[in-house]
This record gives sequence, structure tokens and C-alpha cells, in this order.
Amino acid sequence: MRLAAAALAAALLAAAAPAAASPCDGVDTIRVADVRIVRTTEVGPENPFTPPFAAAQPLTTPFCRIEGVIEREIGFELWLPAPAAWNRRLLVGGVGGQAGNLNYRELARGVTRGYASASNDTGHKADDRHWLLGRPDRAANYAHRANHLLAVKTKTIIAAYYRAVVRNAFFVGCSGGGRQALTEVQRYPQDFDAVIAGAPGVNTPAMSARRMWEMQQHSRWGTLLDAADWKRVADAAVASCDGLDGVADGVIDDPTRCRFDPGILACAAGSQDGCLSPEQLAAVRTLYAPLNDENGRRVDDGLLPGILVSPTQLPEPFTPGPPYLAVSLFGDGVHADPNWDPRGFSIARDLPAIDRVMNLHADNPDIRPFLRNGGKLILYHGWADPLVAPQSTIAYHRALLARSGNEAVRGVRLFMAPGVDHCVGGAGPDLFGGAGGDAPIADPEHDLLSALERWIDEGRAPERIVASKRKGDRIVRTRPLCAWPARPRYRGNGDTDDAANFTCEAKGR
Repeated sequence: MRLAAAALAAALLAAAAPAAASPCDGVDTIRVADVRIVRTTEVGPENPFTPPFAAAQPLTTPFCRIEGVIEREIGFELWLPAPAAWNRRLLVGGVGGQAGNLNYRELARGVTRGYASASNDTGHKADDRHWLLGRPDRAANYAHRANHLLAVKTKTIIAAYYRAVVRNAFFVGCSGGGRQALTEVQRYPQDFDAVIAGAPGVNTPAMSARRMWEMQQHSRWGTLLDAADWKRVADAAVASCDGLDGVADGVIDDPTRCRFDPGILACAAGSQDGCLSPEQLAAVRTLYAPLNDENGRRVDDGLLPGILVSPTQLPEPFTPGPPYLAVSLFGDGVHADPNWDPRGFSIARDLPAIDRVMNLHADNPDIRPFLRNGGKLILYHGWADPLVAPQSTIAYHRALLARSGNEAVRGVRLFMAPGVDHCVGGAGPDLFGGAGGDAPIADPEHDLLSALERWIDEGRAPERIVASKRKGDRIVRTRPLCAWPARPRYRGNGDTDDAANFTCEAKGR
């Protein structure tokens, strides 16, 4: 999926710069249409850079940090390693939620592994409460344009800087970044050769409708159920179904096989502590059930047993994140009203209207153009994800196989992660090289990005990835993630916290 020869030649003539001797040499002479380079900074042992994310370490790898703008307001960064260190690849990191920021984790992971790495804010800033209001251009950039433009423009800059084309382009993202990843695969199959899409939210409108509806319910219930009550429900489900896989480890291997009845938490006569009242049980059953709109039309399949509910009420004041993304989509997007009262949200009226604002569906199962170009796609999802339904990713994978057939069998893999929360976190082993979850060992057996590299280079598709759970500085558990529909099966002897004592078994789906 390289630039066409003629287009590349023109780009090189237009943007040619002297071969770089130190990280930023020649960057200021590069000219690319609709790109403004705002700042360049040389990073290295003498001038390290600490990326702005939790637990980030100072970067001393020599690279040129380019900060720029595409068109009017798509902010981006492109990090270029020294020419001798470049692996001839581009790594783009997607961003989640309402975006408005950069994926510095992937920028850092990429450049330290020899990639030219890039990320963009999709054309607005995260602290702009009303970024979508009256801005159809921003809607288009957020939905799909920004990452496509980033791929095209950064490939041109890279070609001019290194005097060589990108051999392979990779995209990694989770949540909203996972949706961006699939949008690239579906809309712009020439942009990337290899994609990792975690918890992708293939139907973001439906997901946002559930978020709005849940916040309405929590606001209506008030203090009926607090965080401790919801944890009691989730813990009881895990305790009920933990052993279904033959291993008691505090994790449900496959929640779709769990038949949990929250009624076991009902208060006995005269009891109030550590149990649920009839009103509380009714609320629990309501929230976990499949969601229908006011006309009885099914919106989703509900929450899986063991998922921990956060009793978030209608968000005020503004806090960037998934809850406010839903308010932004419906208030500023659908109703074009900065003072919209979210208590008036109607699923039947407002959900279909999102599609008139922007297309946030990443559920097209026909990805044959991407696959026929040699593209490789890895999907992953945590079974304990409370924000994006794990079932939706399995359903999309099933649709891929049905629509794209043997091409999808050869070019797509799905890994479901037991006990893993949204993208990362949770009780299960969550470190396996997905977005935000760097693997402790960067090899194809433990790390999705390394496995994807081997798939591209050698044609060896990943069938098993060892995920790790860290506590402090120690790895306390490893467990294989098996390419769906296989699942891990304990051999019957040995330490259950050691992945070596598990096999991947395809039976039982």
C-alpha cells in the first residue's frame, strides 16, 4: 500500500530535502501541500523528552519531533528517528473518546522501535466543550478524514526526509482509536498495511445511546445504588462463573457462557447489609438487560455478567471522556444546542439522527480491498469492558468471515482477553502489546505489534499471544490469548498463573 509511483515522484520533487545528518536537519525545507510545520525539536541523550502520559519515562532515543497542522486545525506530531535507525515503517497511534489529543504512548513506542511515528487530534482540542457545535468540517475530520490525511501527508514528509518510501504503514488504536483503525481499513484500504484495533466500538452511535440512557437511569435512581453495590453485583457474577473454565482465578473466561441471576443477592427478611432490595434488584436487571428504544426496537445485547458498572450520572461540569462524548454527539451534534438538557434524550428520536451529523459506523464487513492488498488486521477486546460491548466485536468478526470469506480467514485474527477492562486494566492479564498495554517482552509470542510485524514479514499469522498481569514491578500471572474461536484450556497440572500450562482449544464455541 505504497504511494503510487507517479504520485511519489511528484511528492519527492516537491518536498525534497537534503539527507539528514542530525535528527532535524533539512526538515525546515520540506514543503507539503496543506501542511504547516509549527515546531521541530531534536531529542536525544543530551535533550531528553518525557511524553505527557502516566508513568512515562524520558526518551533519549535520537529523533526529530515535528509538531504541525494539516489544513486549518488538524494538529499532529511526527517523530522521525535518525536515518540509520529507521526501520522503513510508519506507526500511527489512534486516539479515543472525543479525541482532541495525541497518542503519545504509540508515538513513544514507535520511535523507540525504529518507526517513524505519528498521531493527530482529529481537528479539535479535548478541552473544547463545544467542538462539534455548528462544525460539519470537524465532524468529518473526527469521523474519518483526519487519520486519512495524516497517513497521506506524513508519508510524503517521510519520503522527503529519508529519500525513501515507507515500506509498511501500521495503525494501532483502542476504543475510539479502534474505531479509527477499522474506519481506515474500510474507507481507505491503501493507507495502512497492518492494523491493530482494540475494543473498536463498531457502532459508536448505539454505544453512545446506551451511555446516555445509563446516565439517565443513574440520575433517576439517585443514591439507590452506589459504586459498592455495583461492585457487589459484579463480584457475585465472577464468583458464580469463575470456575466454568476449570480454573478458579477471579476471572470469567467467557461471560457469554455465564448464567448469573442477581437474585441471589436479594435481602432476606429483616436483612439490609450486603444484599439488594427489590428496588435495587429491579434496577440491576434493567441496566444489564438488552437495550430497546421507546418503540421496542433492539439497540444492543446488554451488559455481560461480571462487568463492573460505574454509576455515572449526567455529566456536569464538563469532563472529557466517554460520558461527555455522548452528550456532545447528541447535544451539539444532533440538536445543535449548547444548552441542551440531556434529561430529554430519546433513543428513538436521537439515535438515528446521529447519522445525519456524521458516520461513526465502523461495521462494514467487506474489507476485501484491504485484504487483497495484503493487509493484516488484528482485533482484540477485553471480556470485562464496561464501555464497548465485547459481543459487538465478536459479531463484527463473524460478519467479516461471512462477507470476506477465506480472505478474512487468512488476513484477520481476533483475540478476546478474559477479565480485561476497557483497553487495559481489570483483573485479567492485560499487557500484550495492545494500545496502552505494553508487553513486558517485545517479541511475537507476547506482543501484538511484534506479532503483526512477523505476520507482514514472514506470513506467519498469530494464533496465540501470551498476556501478562503486572503487580508493582512483578509479573504475577501469564495466560494465553487464543485466536478466536479457540480459548485457553488448563492442562490439568502446573501453576495456573503460568501460560505454559495452558493450551488453545477450539472446541466449545
